[in-house]
Amino acid sequence: MTSVPPPAGAPTRKVALLRTNFLPYSETFIHDQLRLHQRYAPEVFCRQHRNADRFTGHTVHAVEAVPAQAHPLRSALFGATSLSRRLDAAFDAGRFDIIHAHFGHNALYGLRWSLTRKVPMVVSLHGRDVSLLISRDRYSPRWLHYTAGVHALFRSVRLFLAASQELKDLIEQVGCPPEKVVVHRLGVDVARFVPGPGPDPDAPPSVVMVGRFVEKKGHEDGLRAAARARDAGLDFRLTILGDGDLRPRYEALVAELNLGDRVHLPGPAPHAEVVAAMKAATVVLTPSVVAANQDRESGLIVAKEAAACAVPVVGTLHGGIPEIIDDGVTGYLVPERDPVALGDRLIALLRDPALRARMAAAARAKMLREYDNRERVAALEALYDQVIAGR
Repeated sequence: MTSVPPPAGAPTRKVALLRTNFLPYSETFIHDQLRLHQRYAPEVFCRQHRNADRFTGHTVHAVEAVPAQAHPLRSALFGATSLSRRLDAAFDAGRFDIIHAHFGHNALYGLRWSLTRKVPMVVSLHGRDVSLLISRDRYSPRWLHYTAGVHALFRSVRLFLAASQELKDLIEQVGCPPEKVVVHRLGVDVARFVPGPGPDPDAPPSVVMVGRFVEKKGHEDGLRAAARARDAGLDFRLTILGDGDLRPRYEALVAELNLGDRVHLPGPAPHAEVVAAMKAATVVLTPSVVAANQDRESGLIVAKEAAACAVPVVGTLHGGIPEIIDDGVTGYLVPERDPVALGDRLIALLRDPALRARMAAAARAKMLREYDNRERVAALEALYDQVIAGR
């Protein structure tokens, strides 16, 4: 366990935060949420404690710390049964008021504590934990424990926090009582994601996409949109920050479209580099799509971070993206899998600095008004209060 002493005047209510792997680089939003609590003191419970040097400042109880203190047998037992004497002892000693699990499948590991210790639980739904329940993947051995146990969650969990309206609708379609689901949108650190100096006036305009190289990110549509903008005579450079199994397909498409001099695939980047790239961007593209396995986005953090940096975003009518982008005001929305429309909107923004400036200012204002992370965490704590009061 790593522990951070509480400050003077620390809150008296406590929340047990459950995430089986704490924490992948792609889930910085959980780290940001934890460090902004004011009235609840969070402690993290996980199967594996990863990237401890990156996500600091938390009290973490783990079955194993990877790679320094690996305990594969203990970890396997917890994964199969949710049993861990180490975590049970820490949970009982903590005297928690509420459990907050991120992702539906992770919530199964906290259900035993919730039922036997009479501690109410809330669950944040983020996308794949909902979409797989309507996909063929729900029959795969990897997910059978979740699909078999999800109705127990529907009965026992006090509140589900859907990251978008679409996720709320989907989880209700598979049997979750509507009165147990609310939309709770994740915020962005508007003090960190601020407008930068802008694009280098002596360099070509910078177009940026960020995310794992997986189907739902729609990066291939972004590449085709870039080819359309190139064919329209526009000079720019496109950088895709991320990596994944689809890299060979991306590289082949770059060659096929003759975009080798325009596209840069530097691989995964530290968060600080992602922030710097967005602050220097002219346009950010988020062309997300529903994948063949039904995987989809919810409230896309990258789109919020770009908007907070006062960069216009061109996204798709997908998941929670329409809740982040006001079409024609803070950016543009186009249909999924429509690289022609995506390219046309990219062309419009690259050609019109005044349009970019108007949208950039409106995007930043929307983030300040609706997505300030401090206010979002305060709203989360208010939901905790309601769940505890209803106990």
